Amino acid sequence: MLHRSRHGDADAFGALVRQHAGRAIGTASLMLGSYDDGLDASQEAFARAWRRIDSFRGTGSFYAWFAAILRNVCIDRIRRRKRRTHASLDEVHPIADHADGPAALADRSEQAERLWRAICELSPPHRDIIVLSHFQELSYRQIAELLEIPIGTVMSRLHAARKALRDKLAGGQA
Repeated sequence: MLHRSRHGDADAFGALVRQHAGRAIGTASLMLGSYDDGLDASQEAFARAWRRIDSFRGTGSFYAWFAAILRNVCIDRIRRRKRRTHASLDEVHPIADHADGPAALADRSEQAERLWRAICELSPPHRDIIVLSHFQELSYRQIAELLEIPIGTVMSRLHAARKALRDKLAGGQA
């Protein structure tokens, strides 16, 4: 698929989009604080990836390469948004398991909202490292390549980010 995409096969690229869309939308939604913004950013990132597919060297995974594009799109949107008020966390659509009762769903929804709020309150470097590690499930090596930092920095930044997140959640600041 990737080889065909690099040679201009739009159908093959469409298959790559379908394969990675859910993960991309989820990641962008986390970074931007809203499902709709995440969907828009993901679409923009896939369009940029298609236009730049010939720059993919093939030395890493497609998703790691694409995640750098997605991250840059999200950062651009966050910078533009600084002039406006931050998006409400009420726009985030948590995924519900309908087999649970209303009380369990309400409790899980409250926990998810606290988590989203705490993640959004982290500094951008901490928020990025949490999203890349825990939601995109990238390895330390992939994160290091993506952020262009040493693996040791990834590990220490992730440790600090987890501590900051734990402190926010424990302190009720979120």
